[in-house]
Amino acid sequence: MFTISKPRRKLLAFIALFVSVSLFAAACGSDDDDEGAEPTTPTDVVTGTDPTTPTTATEDPDSGGNDPDTPTTTEPPLVSTGEGCTAERQGGSITMGMFSETAGLDPTVSSGSGVTGMIELMTLYDILIRLDRDTGEYVPHLAESLTPNEDSSVWTLKLREGITFPDGTPLDAAAVVASMERWWNLDATVGQRNQSIAFVSFIDTMETPDDLTVVFNLFEPWGTFPYTLADEPGMIVNVNAIPLIEDGEDAGNPDIPAFNRNPVNGGVGPYELVRYAPGEEIVVRAKDDYWGGPVCIEEITFVRVPGAPATYQAWQNDDLDVAFLREPRVIAEARENGDTNAFVFLQNTGGVIMINNGIRGSTPPTTDLRLRQAIFYAIDPSVIDQRANDGTGRPTKSLLDADSQFYDADLFPEFPYDPDRARQLVEEVKAEGSWDGSIRLHCHNAPSRIDWAIAAEALLEDVGFEVEVINDGNIQGLIAAVLINADYDLACWGFNMADDTPYIPVLQHTCGAGNNRTGYCSEDMDAAVEQLRAANNNEEIQAALAAIWEEWRETIPSVSYETIEEYILFKDYVKGAIGTQAQGVLFHDAYLDQ
Repeated sequence: MFTISKPRRKLLAFIALFVSVSLFAAACGSDDDDEGAEPTTPTDVVTGTDPTTPTTATEDPDSGGNDPDTPTTTEPPLVSTGEGCTAERQGGSITMGMFSETAGLDPTVSSGSGVTGMIELMTLYDILIRLDRDTGEYVPHLAESLTPNEDSSVWTLKLREGITFPDGTPLDAAAVVASMERWWNLDATVGQRNQSIAFVSFIDTMETPDDLTVVFNLFEPWGTFPYTLADEPGMIVNVNAIPLIEDGEDAGNPDIPAFNRNPVNGGVGPYELVRYAPGEEIVVRAKDDYWGGPVCIEEITFVRVPGAPATYQAWQNDDLDVAFLREPRVIAEARENGDTNAFVFLQNTGGVIMINNGIRGSTPPTTDLRLRQAIFYAIDPSVIDQRANDGTGRPTKSLLDADSQFYDADLFPEFPYDPDRARQLVEEVKAEGSWDGSIRLHCHNAPSRIDWAIAAEALLEDVGFEVEVINDGNIQGLIAAVLINADYDLACWGFNMADDTPYIPVLQHTCGAGNNRTGYCSEDMDAAVEQLRAANNNEEIQAALAAIWEEWRETIPSVSYETIEEYILFKDYVKGAIGTQAQGVLFHDAYLDQ
């Protein structure tokens, strides 16, 4: 047994040094029942809400890959497999540098994915289902199995027996239903912060035919529903641990702020909370009675070092054991240095010029299709990549990256760079006399985004636009302009459409979606997105994505210019961590080995 620890005071001083220097952000199986059989003698039925207008933010990145033909394994795998944690390997601590902070420790408040809290939260709550990134299949974790009926409109979850929360409350069907109900009851403010509301909004009813079974009846068939239970809704919260407000206007309601800061007895994950200091650190300590067996790494500290360069430097200086990197130049530097012990996630449409198509009744010049087409023709992704990333990124205007499992050059042709055609369209609109060529471009003040704005401005002005760049504020200011005020023409953004579930990110381009940030509406796009939701295998998913891209090229809701790569870098002695969907990492089986 040995210990690897880092001096916390030294690291905090290092973080403070870089706070004023940089802030990089992205644009921001089977069971015993017959398939399709009705559940017998349900003990409880809970009714959900119609999913036609879910309130959700989908800018959080996802990643991975899956084959929906086989969403789960028939038998639950061993929790500790291969060279994983054993009692003999217990000991040590690590520090992980995160890309951004979680909004809190309640899964309903954190905005989702490993970019913004999923990794930290899974240490506390665990997850029902996880994506096996090696096989592309969803496999049980807290669950024993998850199986669909014939058309994937009903999914049956079987739980492992004997798992309890720290206060003795069983993790049973009633606990799952109670936890899921919290998502249905969230108000709009919380809903805007968390993309997972979109996932649960497709659940019509939940039934509990026995203590270890939950039947999810969906409004419509959804072949990739396992994604829901492998994301934050799959982090089951012990509602008995949530204190109640005893007086005032909120009397009797769950005290989300208190639970959000200190979820004592709230989860069955491998770790318990030691310290939560927003803006500073989250510290968790291994449980000695984890349901899955011994937990080797005794303590994990999560910190945010502002900006990828500072994060990587801290990792090089041995102040960090794990580093979340999301900037192409820094990832390229790490590879050049031979630092390749990493989980790699790709986000299709991770870099986007988001276009206001008329959100909330606004009338920006970009409501004119010709100007959206002109922007599409004017943008040369390679120019932006050279300026913003020193040529180290993955420039593309296609919906999918060439390394996507769904990519086919014939199905997803690149949209051409054609400045002459762009000039013609701009001049055509100007000649009508109602628009003088001016357009606003919102971004934020991270160094890489300033370079990005310079390149985008030059390309647009080259074809006749008169661009006002607004990027003197931080990323919160950009979010306010786009999501809260809807006061923008163009914005640096990211739709982050990973292969594991492309459906949720493209949902925001449907007419009635509550997460529609642009005001874009097309009946043909709605039909293509519906085709994607109903897809049950990779061939059907690819066909639906091709239909989406065809309509995208006709109507130009926004302009993609790059695939975003995310790189979770480990020291060689950190072994046994498990990568899952949405940049998630599970540490229950990890250990330290020198």
